[in-house]
Amino acid sequence: MFKVYLSLAVAAGLLAGCGGGSQGANPAAPAGNPSIVSHSSPIAAVKGGCMAHGGVRVTPCSVTFTASNVGPFSVTVRTPKNKKGTLSELDSCGGASGIATVTQGSGDDWNVTAGAETGSCTATFTYANKHGKTIGSAQLDITNSI
Repeated sequence: MFKVYLSLAVAAGLLAGCGGGSQGANPAAPAGNPSIVSHSSPIAAVKGGCMAHGGVRVTPCSVTFTASNVGPFSVTVRTPKNKKGTLSELDSCGGASGIATVTQGSGDDWNVTAGAETGSCTATFTYANKHGKTIGSAQLDITNSI
């Protein structure tokens, strides 16, 4: 009986060794698989490659001001269906004297206007429930090349 257990232990050790050897040939393969990453993260990529969390979505999720497209742009921010919370926006754009200005329009629409500086910035839309706890967010990437 001892020989059977010993044989099983040796076989298991050999199989484990084989598994480790195949990982050594391409150690980054599992980490590079986006389907694995998206299932383990509460932040998910949605249509168009935009990142979203907790039911908050920005469409489009990036805008670029160019000499041929000076804007302003309108983006739509969707919130969770229950609508019993508050949406807020915080950005690193610097307002009219910076890269861009982000202001709330009507309904779910927000307006993005080019500023005086070139560069890139991010506007983050955060949704908090009626108790003030953040339950979702989405980002808008802004580039000003004018």
